[in-house]
Parts: sequence; structure tokens; C-alpha cells
Amino acid sequence: MTSTPPQALVDELAALGPRGRHRAAASAASMFAADVPTSAPVVDPVPAILDAEDWSQLSAGLVQRMRLLDTLHADLYGPRTVLGADIAPVAQLLQDPAYLRTATGIPSRGSHSLFALTTTVARTADGSWVVLEDAVDVPDGAGTTLELRRVLSRCAPSLYRSTPLRRLHPFFDTIRTSLHQRTRSEGRAGRTVVLTEDSEDPMRGFDHSWLANLLGAPLVSVGDLRTGSGTLTLRLPGLDSDPGDAVDALLRLVPSRLLDPLDLGPTPLGGVTGLVEAARCGDVEIFNPLGAGLLENPDLRAALPDLCRQLFHEDLLLRPAEPGLEQAGWLSMDPAGGDELIERPLVLRLLVMGTEDGYEVLPGGVGITADDGPETLKDVWVTVPETSAVPAEGEPEPGAADPAPTTARGVLTAYPAMTRSIGSDLFWFGRYLERVDSTARLLRAVLDTVNDLDTERGPGARTAQTVLLGAVTDVTTTYPGFRGLDLDSHEAVSGEIESLLTSRGRPGTLAQSYAALTHTTRTLRDLISDDIWPVIARMNQRLRALGGQDTQPVEQRLTDIVDGCLTLSGAVADSMPRNLGWDLTEAGRKIERTMGLLALLRAVLGHRRTRAAEARIAGAVALVTESGASYRRAYHAAIQPELLLELLLTDTTLPRSIAFQLERLGLALDRLPDVAPSPELRAPLIALRSRLGGWEARELLRPLGGEAADGAPTALLEEVDAAMDTLRELATALENRFFHPSESTSRWGIDDV
Repeated sequence: MTSTPPQALVDELAALGPRGRHRAAASAASMFAADVPTSAPVVDPVPAILDAEDWSQLSAGLVQRMRLLDTLHADLYGPRTVLGADIAPVAQLLQDPAYLRTATGIPSRGSHSLFALTTTVARTADGSWVVLEDAVDVPDGAGTTLELRRVLSRCAPSLYRSTPLRRLHPFFDTIRTSLHQRTRSEGRAGRTVVLTEDSEDPMRGFDHSWLANLLGAPLVSVGDLRTGSGTLTLRLPGLDSDPGDAVDALLRLVPSRLLDPLDLGPTPLGGVTGLVEAARCGDVEIFNPLGAGLLENPDLRAALPDLCRQLFHEDLLLRPAEPGLEQAGWLSMDPAGGDELIERPLVLRLLVMGTEDGYEVLPGGVGITADDGPETLKDVWVTVPETSAVPAEGEPEPGAADPAPTTARGVLTAYPAMTRSIGSDLFWFGRYLERVDSTARLLRAVLDTVNDLDTERGPGARTAQTVLLGAVTDVTTTYPGFRGLDLDSHEAVSGEIESLLTSRGRPGTLAQSYAALTHTTRTLRDLISDDIWPVIARMNQRLRALGGQDTQPVEQRLTDIVDGCLTLSGAVADSMPRNLGWDLTEAGRKIERTMGLLALLRAVLGHRRTRAAEARIAGAVALVTESGASYRRAYHAAIQPELLLELLLTDTTLPRSIAFQLERLGLALDRLPDVAPSPELRAPLIALRSRLGGWEARELLRPLGGEAADGAPTALLEEVDAAMDTLRELATALENRFFHPSESTSRWGIDDV
């Protein structure tokens, strides 16, 4: 038996044509890869369609399975009556490492303890549904499901609009409201956080970030949490003496065994010491409950039909898959690249989540091909019956209960606090964004200037080329770089430029800074507008093109990177609330830009050159700092190093001057909590302002020893070194104060006592 899609869908697919379907597939893969830091997955634009009858049968089986597993968890970690029957695989359960006996007796606030379940199902050739596996300890798939739907709706909009299907967002609205009501405590809105770990699987980390975003809960790591007196609290940026914000519910996307080194044994993750005790005291509820991985036991899965009859007195609707399963075919694109649609076997990963009244199934999922061809992802669509009205996006479906109203006060008090790891990510997001922008601007200006100097003959042009290329190495700290090359060798210079553009494993290159920016951006998915992801995708494409055989000049590609940074900055500025996160991002950007400006000035003006060479060097600096127009309006003269340096040191209206950076940095630090009594933060900024306020451009550029010979060092070298040391001291103090806990999380466990 094959899964037959509606005729209207077949007609729409035919209307797309082979070329349109292949374009949609390529576009979908590109959009997906923009969000996930891995090789582009193969995305099939032909969705897997489930009609209303199929979905009713499948969702009923999933809800029954969730009820059964929830009952088994409550019994196995409670009275354990099921172990006294002859049906359960007692020996296999008791020997399973996932059976955490220390989790026995932990209370549950709601009518059920399991919060989420991901089940992988397949359709057999005779049309029945069978279960391949369950993911109970760490359910996933919500974020990937929504991303597939978003991507497919954009790369094949006509197909999406013409199909009456159930939307996904109403499901998450219901879950979010139910979670809010369940975690309310003593008349106040409860606080839920999502605990994740640094996953080696980029898709998994992406999926977890999306789920946190959909539930409106902040992502935290184990370093953001601490326990005390049976409570779980967030470590907030600032003093460790701050009691922190109490956490009412912990949605863990980390295996149970890695959570508490005190009660569950040593863990490479570190864990949250005392978490089991906090859950036992009832002050924090953990979803899914600790030890839920026992429900994934394969012997238990085989016994579920008998256990269902014993516990519920009804037959299990979704039975375990038998060996030699013959699956149904689903309409798909040809993995060999053919133009005709073919049928491929498919497994569906479907998600069930808890509500106040029971359980609800996400009306969609992730389809994964299960044949010898390349693995392909497919969106799962659930169609609406023809007699039903199609619910609008964001509207509840007919007959659905209205969610309980939420007061404005309840919403505001539930606003997630800023954790240390989120604050650190925001700070470094600002630094990496500035680093990518400044590196691209520097490379573009230097390449433009060096190209002009190539046509000139004379020692001045040669000196300017050497200084500017050396400045690239000094500012990016990619030593030995140009300083270790024979600059007469065109191949050597071109190879170094290509390395600066494309080498992700070399610290300081444009590619490495951009990789760090995208990684940090993805950790902030629940805080940053979705409008930035198309910008990230375009920047990624342009950066990849830098190392290819594209005929477009490198300078134009660098301009595209700069344009992307400007767009990204604008998107962040228009969407980010002006709270602590904004101030940390702003502080990171201003610190990084000041460091870059000081390093640039040191590299190009730290030694005196001939007047002709200095004129070309100063012109390149004006290009990098976008100060040419301001210089001409202020001085009405050709660019001179002394005047340009004075402008960059004192003009508080020039966005790329040092004076402007320090003024904005001071404003951002003034708004940070508990900064006023903190000398380790105030002292470096005061010292930096005092030092730079005493600088005189002509004195800084005066040759040491009084001899103005070509290459003579200036006072600027020592002064800039001291200023950069002070700036590093400020950055370190900021990180220590707001991001780094004073004590490390204990990794010892019961075996070490």
C-alpha cells in the first residue's frame, strides 16, 4: 500500500514542474543550512501528507502511548507494582543503567509527570502504523518540525497556500499557556527554564534552541543554575551573593544521568549539585522527570501491548514494529536527480506534549527517508477535513477550548531573567559582530589602496604597501602573516589574502570570526529577531564565494560582507529590548571597536615614514574609519597623520572615533546593575579616559630621540600598548563580574567520597 496524497496536491506538484521542484529543494536546503552550522541537509519539498482520518487514528495511538508510559513511570518510580506481575521484563528493567533509583518518590505537581514524548512511527504496506522507537529522556523534533514548515512555506509558497493543512503555532500557544498555569506558585507566575548542553550534533542544538524560543523560556546551561536549601535558582550576572531568581520548572534537554553529580554520580557535564534534592523537596519540577530514559528500554517496548491490557484493559493502538517490516511508499523526489516523482519508504518523528487536561499531538512532524538512498528530510502535513474551515494562522481550531486568560502582571513577572551564559553570549555577539565588520573593512581598504599603489613606482608607494599589509597582520593577530612573507611574491601575498578570507581554523581570520559570530548568534535564538536569519544566510553565501572561483572581485565580496554587518546591526538595533542584554552587547561592540582602532593606529602610525608614504597610509586609515568626509569638513586640507589622529581621538560625533566609543561604553556601563560601587569596573574606564584625554596628536607622532628618520618609532607605540592593556583589564573585569561564577561546579560524585 502507498500513501496517496490528495489530488489537489498532486496537481500542484505537477504545476511546479521538475525544474521548479529542484529549485525548491535547493532553496530549502540553503535556507535550512543558514540556520544550522553543518552541511546542508537534503530537504524534499514534497511533503508527507496525512489526511484527517489517518491523523485521527495516529494521534489517538500516540496519546494512548503517552498515557501508558506516564503510568509506567509513576509506578516504576513509586510503588513498583508492575514489577510483581509476570508481564514486565523485570530483570532487564532492574539492570538498565537508565533506572535511577535515587529518583524514586519525587513528587509531581500535575495530574501527569511526563511532559513530552517523541515517537518514531512507520506505515506498513497494509496501511497500519507501528512504532520503531520512543525518545522519552530527551524528546526532540519540535524545532526541526517548525523550521521545515517555515522553509517549505517560503521556497514553495504556492504549494503551501493551496493546501488546507493544520498550522503548528496554535499547538505551541496551548502548550505555553498550560506550562504557565502549571508552574504558577503562590499567586505569581512561575519561571520555566530550558536546560541544554553543548551538543556535538548541530541539528540537535538547533532543535533545542527553537523549542525554548517556542515556549518563551530562556536557554540555560548547568553553570547558570545553583541549588540551596532545596531550591533551584538562576545565577544572575553580577555578584554571587545575589540570591538569584527561583526556578519553578526545569525543562531538561540533557540526559538524566548527567544532571546531578551528588546523587547520580560523576558526569563530564558537571551537573547541578543538589538538583535531585531540590526536585524531591517539590520546589522545582523537572520535565521530563528524572529517570524517564528507563521507558526507552527495548524489552519494555515489546511488552507494552500486554501491559496496556493489564493497566488500561484496552488494546495498544500502536504496536511495536516486527522484524522484516515492509513499509509503505511515500511520494518523493528522485534521489538520483530524475525529473519524475517516485515512492520512498519513510519514518515519521512525531511529538506529544502535556497540557492541563491531558496530552496533545503536534499536527506535523519530521519525515526521514528510510531506504538506501541519501537521507532526506520531509515536512509532515496534516490536512483539514473538507467539511471543516481552515483555521487561520495563530487562531484556535474549531471546538478548541479557549486558553485561560493571562493578566499583564502575570506575563511581566514571568519575563525570564538574564543568566550568566546568556549575558556572556550577548557580550561576545557584540564583539564578534564588530570583529567581522572591522576585519572586512580593513581588508577592503587595504586591498583597494595596495591595488592603486601597484601602479606607482618609487620608495613611498613601496613603503605604504608594506605598512598597510603589515597592519592587517597586526590588527587581526594572524602572525606571522604578511610580516613573514616576501611581498614581491604575488603568489605569496595572494595565498595569505585567501587564508585571511577563508581559513576557519586560523584565529583572527575573517572566516574564523564569522564562524564564531554565527555560533554565538544561534545560542541567542530565543532573544534575537527571526529577521536576522536571512541576513546570516546571505553573508554565509558571500563568505563561501570568497574562496571559490567566482569572477566577482574580492573587494566587492568584502563590500557585501560589510553590507551584511550593517543590515545585521540594524536588525538587532530595531528588535532588541533596551535592557541588560542590550547594554552587554553594546559594551562588547564598543570594547572591540576601540581595541581595533588602537591596534590600527599603532600599526600604521607607530613609526614615522616619508611624507609621501604617510599621505597614502593616512588615506587608507580614513577609508577604514569612514572619517574622510568629517576630516575634509573640519580641516579643508589634504589628509595629514597628525590631523587625522586628532580627529579620531577627540571627535565625539564620529561613530568610528575613539572618543565616540568611550562615551558610549561609559553610558552602557552606567546602566549595568551594581556597577557604581565596583572599582574593578570603574577604575579601568576612568584610567583609560584620563590617559586618552592627555594625548596630543603631534606629541604622540613625534619621533623618539628627536630624529625623524624613515622608520623611527614614535611615542604612540608605548601609549597605545598601555591603553590596550587597560582596555583588556576592563573587558576581563566585566567578564569576571557578570559571566564567570567565582566557584566551579563540583564534578565529584558518590564514588569519590
